[in-house]
Amino acid sequence: MMREDPRVVLNVAHTVVKRVSPFVRQIDFALDWMAVEAGRAVYRQGDKSDSTFIVLSGRLRSVIAKDDGKKELAGEYGRGDLIGVVEALTHMNRATTVHAIRDSELAKLPEGALNSIKRRYPQVVTRLIHLLGEKILGNMQQVSGPLAARGLALHTPTSKWDVGNPASNLSTVSILPVSEDVPLTAFTLELQLALSGIGTQTHTHTHGPVCHF
Repeated sequence: MMREDPRVVLNVAHTVVKRVSPFVRQIDFALDWMAVEAGRAVYRQGDKSDSTFIVLSGRLRSVIAKDDGKKELAGEYGRGDLIGVVEALTHMNRATTVHAIRDSELAKLPEGALNSIKRRYPQVVTRLIHLLGEKILGNMQQVSGPLAARGLALHTPTSKWDVGNPASNLSTVSILPVSEDVPLTAFTLELQLALSGIGTQTHTHTHGPVCHF
């Protein structure tokens, strides 16, 4: 249809724009869609906090560099998680380095857009503060270590809150043996038993030497 009559695209776009509120159009215009290759940093410890990131796909890891030169895992984040929201709200410098451990897609929400949301819809900030409070209390009860660093990324209600467990927000894991000699079934059954402490798993064996959780 687009090849035969390119005007269709303009008509559809015009219809969509008419049905979307000016505020939503403003936020959509402000969002910056990012593709981050595995191994690249989204931001580094000490950087200025000028934006919040929403994970659309992939996986990222947050690491804090200590004074003795050692690095400590602060958390891992997957689809639907918010990263850097607390630092952006409090105007703090980045307390951790966040880098992609898989090719990832992010939506970057600039500080100006976040401030616009705060002014227009104060209840959004109230909700964020409520979630942050729950997160900090959960860290105090379950996690030892630098509380401030672990509290700088925020999970959505649809994901798990156990930041101390990097595997807590995994969704799908594929197991591929390196050779036919690997006892795939026995290994995956043992892995499923080990993961039972995290949550519920569904184990499927597809055609060929691949298993999914």
